[in-house]
Amino acid sequence: MRRLPGWRALAGQLAVGLCAALPGLPALAAPQLDLTVRLEPAQGNLSAQALIALPAHEAIDLRIDARHRITSMQLDGGALRASTEGGLQRIRIAASSQPRRLELRWAIRADAPDAAASHRDTLTAFAPQIGEAGSFLPAGGAWYPLPFDGAGPLLHRYRLTVDLPAAQHALAPGDRLSDTVRDGRRTVRFDMTHDSEGADLMAGPWVEAERSVRSIDGRRLTLATLFHPDIADQAAGYLDVAASHLARIEQTLGAYPYSRFTIASSPTPTGFGMASLTYLGIDVLRLPFIRHTSLPHEILHNWWGNGVYLALAGGNWSEGLTTFMADYALREAKEGDDGARAMRLDWLRGLSALSPAAQGSLSSFGGRTHDASQSIGYHKAALVFVMLRDTLGATAFDSALRDFWQMHRHRRAGWQDIRAAFERASGRDLGRHFALWVDGSGLAAPVISEAVAGPGGLTVTLQQPAPPYPLEVPLHVRVAGATRVEQVALHAAQARVTLPLTADCAELALDPDFRLARRLAPGEAPPVLREATLDDALGLTVLPGDERLSAAARTLTKKWLDRAPTVIDAAQPPGRASRMVIGSFAGIDGWLARHHLPARDRDGEVVAWALRAPAGGTLALVAARDALALEKATRALPHYGQQGWVTLTGGRAASRGQWPAATAWTTVCVR
Repeated sequence: MRRLPGWRALAGQLAVGLCAALPGLPALAAPQLDLTVRLEPAQGNLSAQALIALPAHEAIDLRIDARHRITSMQLDGGALRASTEGGLQRIRIAASSQPRRLELRWAIRADAPDAAASHRDTLTAFAPQIGEAGSFLPAGGAWYPLPFDGAGPLLHRYRLTVDLPAAQHALAPGDRLSDTVRDGRRTVRFDMTHDSEGADLMAGPWVEAERSVRSIDGRRLTLATLFHPDIADQAAGYLDVAASHLARIEQTLGAYPYSRFTIASSPTPTGFGMASLTYLGIDVLRLPFIRHTSLPHEILHNWWGNGVYLALAGGNWSEGLTTFMADYALREAKEGDDGARAMRLDWLRGLSALSPAAQGSLSSFGGRTHDASQSIGYHKAALVFVMLRDTLGATAFDSALRDFWQMHRHRRAGWQDIRAAFERASGRDLGRHFALWVDGSGLAAPVISEAVAGPGGLTVTLQQPAPPYPLEVPLHVRVAGATRVEQVALHAAQARVTLPLTADCAELALDPDFRLARRLAPGEAPPVLREATLDDALGLTVLPGDERLSAAARTLTKKWLDRAPTVIDAAQPPGRASRMVIGSFAGIDGWLARHHLPARDRDGEVVAWALRAPAGGTLALVAARDALALEKATRALPHYGQQGWVTLTGGRAASRGQWPAATAWTTVCVR
């Protein structure tokens, strides 16, 4: 899930006093904003005013989207003008010996949200959306004047008052001070008392439900849902699960940093997390697994990303850490070692499918914009934390995370701050580890280059290409049916270790539990659809026949793939490159037979499955009963890339699964 706001720049922090324009707020290091908004969803309009307390002795640069109409602006009662550049109106305030007060009024016109938008469409969309089905004004879109100094965006605190029709509710990060209805209008007041990245504003025709729970530090917390009427009956279930996840995370990291947590529904296929809330699409919330997957992920973001903010230079660490502590930890707890192993394998399948050119570094990952970036910023980063825990031990690992949280809450932090926390907890120098895994790109590729059994024991040589990663390689040794795991330090290009041998033969497997961020060897695991779709050299074959089905196939690939594939003629046999083949059942069955490939063994209105070609390439095959069935499946299919196969009926998955990965053992005997 994506967190907001999405603007990226060098982070800055001011250490100055506060103007008295907003009585009752404590002196802080950044401007204080008092925002008042009148929202008219039916007309697509918003009018707003801001009173901004500007600290003394510092120059401030306020930025608001150039599409918004500023109607008045005064600095300490005198007229002021904005300049326009780069799509922003910029209001530059020179340093002054005294605190100052800026008054600003502006108006916004915006389109209603597009319910037909895809999830991918929403990943980089920051323009305001205003409509009766829902309104969304992300801070990253500069719907109000965002404060910057010479170094970059400033953390700031705000008060926000929203006036809107009584049938609508409003939501923003922070404490909700009041929610009152009078004369057909609703007035909602929010107060962000911590330094924050910005005020994201949402509204909708929601039904509200609340639950009071006690935090680990004794405070009363409010859990709430703001759901559209057609999913309001799911509120109780979401509140039950949210309370459970919140309590679990508090036990690990400490008290929840806000007073409320709200789950709100969006008319678009949205997946956003902000401080004290998450904003999820209606259809997303209907999915039964979301409360056990996306919901805990978004709750944990209140510690990582929306509690400790990103140092906007140096990469987004929060998605990987949240994936590790939410998605992965829950899989470990629920399904044990086998479930956790399956998740690690899924991560490595996606990462191994990326070409070297697509293997970006964690320090350059800003946020998810497509499937490839998710593989790096979420999954590779999570594997880095898996390896850190394996290397340092759970006690030092957990201590480092608690230390990191306490030291940086409501402040910006980066990968180097994470490194420092782990070094303090472990007493180890982790400079090389972070330089290669965070600043470097790519994956490790360790192999067993030689294994010799003799009277002196079993001598195993491990190798890896340059640059050599600092690896603790889990080498599984099976002798007479009993397996032990040897951790072999491979910090250079080569390492040799001699192990005791109690029989004439032994079987070896390198990291069969997939605990290293490494490139999978060819044939090491059965294919999944994502292996093909993530390959930037993917070819596409749309089998001839029904033109409407062919058009549906082209629409599917535009929504599924990150880039336009190379078109390949159906007569060309599959080779070493990845390839997607789409057609009717008869067309796909005939194509498989012509190229001597295994026949389709599943039925449904649409069947998609991955297959390894004899030459080594991964095939993503999509067979449809007819064009209508494929059209209905277009929105759902891209969400099943981690599956080896999926069948769909009425546009929804009817069955899905992966083929199990079997460990490939190498047998070594005394000569």
